[in-house]
Amino acid sequence: MSSFVTDLANRLVKYPEYWTAFQALQCKGAGSTLPNKLKYKHVELSIDQHFMLLYCASVFAQTNSDIFKTMAQSIALNSFLISKEKSIHERCTRIMTELGNFPGLAYIEKDYDSSNDTLLGILQRRLSQELNTVSIGGLRLPLTDYQKSIWEALPDTKSLAISAPTSAGKSFLVIEHMCRSVEFAAKFSTVYVAPTRALLAEILQTIKARMENVAGVRVSAIPSLDSEKNPKQIFVLTQERLQVLIAISNAPFDLVIIDEAQNLSDGSRGMILQECIDQLIQRGKNTRIVMLSPGAEGFEEAAESVGIDNLTYATTTVSPVLQNRILVNESENKNGLTLQLLTSKGIQPIGQISSDRDFNITGSRLAKVALELGSQGGSLVYATGPSDSEKVASQISAEYKIQKNNALEELATFIEKHIHNEYNLASMIRNGVAFHYGKMPNLLREAIEAAFKSGAIRFLTCTTTLFQGVNLPARNVFIGTPTRGKGTILEPALLWNFAGRAGRMRKDIVGNVFLVDYDQWPQQSMNNLVKFKILPAFKQTILDSYDEVIRALNGDMPKLARNNDRPSRIRSATGLLIARAARGDISEFVTRVVPKISKERLANVTKTAIDASKAINLPAELLSSNWTIDPFGQKRLYEKLVLIVKEGNLDLIIPINPHDVRAYDVYSNIFNLVSKEIIGYSEKYGNYVAVYALPWMRGLPYPLIVKKALDYERKKINSLSEESGERETHVRPIQINVNKVIRSVFDVIEDIIRYQFVQFGKMYIDILTLVLRTESKGEMTSKIFDFSLALELGVATESSKSYVELGLSRIAATALDQLYPDSKLDVPSAKKFLKTVDINAAGLNQIIIDELKRLNLVTLIEVDE
Repeated sequence: MSSFVTDLANRLVKYPEYWTAFQALQCKGAGSTLPNKLKYKHVELSIDQHFMLLYCASVFAQTNSDIFKTMAQSIALNSFLISKEKSIHERCTRIMTELGNFPGLAYIEKDYDSSNDTLLGILQRRLSQELNTVSIGGLRLPLTDYQKSIWEALPDTKSLAISAPTSAGKSFLVIEHMCRSVEFAAKFSTVYVAPTRALLAEILQTIKARMENVAGVRVSAIPSLDSEKNPKQIFVLTQERLQVLIAISNAPFDLVIIDEAQNLSDGSRGMILQECIDQLIQRGKNTRIVMLSPGAEGFEEAAESVGIDNLTYATTTVSPVLQNRILVNESENKNGLTLQLLTSKGIQPIGQISSDRDFNITGSRLAKVALELGSQGGSLVYATGPSDSEKVASQISAEYKIQKNNALEELATFIEKHIHNEYNLASMIRNGVAFHYGKMPNLLREAIEAAFKSGAIRFLTCTTTLFQGVNLPARNVFIGTPTRGKGTILEPALLWNFAGRAGRMRKDIVGNVFLVDYDQWPQQSMNNLVKFKILPAFKQTILDSYDEVIRALNGDMPKLARNNDRPSRIRSATGLLIARAARGDISEFVTRVVPKISKERLANVTKTAIDASKAINLPAELLSSNWTIDPFGQKRLYEKLVLIVKEGNLDLIIPINPHDVRAYDVYSNIFNLVSKEIIGYSEKYGNYVAVYALPWMRGLPYPLIVKKALDYERKKINSLSEESGERETHVRPIQINVNKVIRSVFDVIEDIIRYQFVQFGKMYIDILTLVLRTESKGEMTSKIFDFSLALELGVATESSKSYVELGLSRIAATALDQLYPDSKLDVPSAKKFLKTVDINAAGLNQIIIDELKRLNLVTLIEVDE
């Protein structure tokens, strides 16, 4: 049967009449989702053509081809959009049933007044849907056929690669499988690896809510050992946090889930991810691995690089929702917009929209197009970076206004109190507009996402943060360029992944991706679907930069560059090779991970790495847990600390609690030592980092940290003014851009403090511990404060760390720390305190209260109005 229908489908698509009718249906369907003032230009679709398409779709739906299934679904969904005929709806329902898209059918029945009138049709639909229905989170949910195949594969497959479009609904199934595995086991340990803190926070809250009533389970985003000795452990970690956990614990994991697995290609971070997976597989022979990606190829190479055998695949390119790619240009007579549909067979006209808006100015065109076309449903607007995101949001906010919304007022007040009272995001939010980027504080970003999902925020400008993982679908997605930053071309697969945000399974059947001035893009990235290509970063670095790696192994490390990750990749690859040489398995490692390397190069890289390891002469364990940092620099730091200890000057090299009065002197000295010996920076750099790191570790609120940055800017401007004599000439003082300063604070915290110096901090503690023990000062190691963890979390008291362990954001944790005088609450005590506190009388902002409620950490007392 399969061969027959495939042959028939292939014959049907050879007829030009099919494509004429199919493109007419697509254009008419896309047009139906646009503002009513659209004047159509597309080819009309006759009733005979429509029924011919429905027949074709019924054939396509029975094939095993993703291409044919996508066409079948497009025909069915577009038919629902443009027709109210019950006979057409009935046939479309049968097609959707054959495709197994029951979430889409459930939405259609509810919102399109569609039902199967025949008893046979009803029975077929109900039986098929029941076979695809499972209980998840206490609800009976119908799955697509693809979701059902994943669900059935998860329990018994040791190594599984899942690849599907963004909207296919794969992540929540994997999370449910993880939670059930933990729930029904006597003992279980698992880790969910997420590449960004934004995705990490979302996954953590989902798992916390799911496991709320399951006893004996620790759910944590902190890479630390469990003081309560729970038999069941769920970690949600970035690859950097997982690297720390692996260094402090030898325990194996039962299940490892790698989200956004295409990040194995991502430079130094990809190498960290690869090495973590490799170590976990070596540690636990029965460890099961699940890798997820929003459309990728190259899983075989990825599996080979980490030692995975017999990888099973669950892949599809079929999205459960209809996603239109619509080209938008200013009309020739300058009084509106021309809209065209980008299809697999080329560009087809949809129509024109007249408008009073001026689309002639390039710098504001994207914002005005979004305002013109984004009135129905939520709209995501891509911006090339944080600054551009703020600019586009400001342009939209200047024109878009809504009636006062209490939820948005609470969010705006939260921003003014917990970020800064001059942050212009607050005023935009009051208008139903917001911007979003990855370096924002977690709670702020999550609150914005929640307001967008609820429909309160209608326009959200965003950066590439939303290109990976975060579940934030919308009816409309607007893209005006395929570049990021200062013009770097984005990987096409990233754009396709972002475009996949258009349309929401179970909440819609269609989404529109508006491509503004597409013909002027430096490359037409959206013509044809492009998958991520998983090319393990370590392998690529060795093959592409072999000579530079050899020079680095000989001590000639490349200098780090701000906008070029090549030096960072070479340094990381070098560190990993030296660490492997110290462990004694470098030859096996390189042979497995870079199978195409020649015998001569294998021998050379092996010998050079072994020689470097011997010259550095630091313990293998230390090098293995800190290989992302220059090993020659680690040797220099070690020798420097030995000299300091021998001289008896220990006061300024042993990390202390950030709340100590001597903290600035100690940490500026430590940061300067690290900066000089590891990356060759001047002493001023360490002082600069300490100015921000100390208030961050102390848990000071963002407004105070921002105030320090603003004071610094004012001092710098005044100094320049005095030098130029502006004060005498009464030149008007330079205005400080508060939003720019806030962005710079976020950059310093996320890029320098929470990324670079978290890694440096762990390395410093490891080396200092080694030095103290080597120099017979082992008793001093108990006085070392773990400032690396404090830098990561942004808190230093035990109570605050306990709040973070419970899943709360830093903003919430530091606010709660002010409510209770005991700064040494452990996790159970913190949880008990939150259950007994009168949260209504605590004076907390509603955004913080909402976070406490989501995690079920408070008991709310109803207050009579």
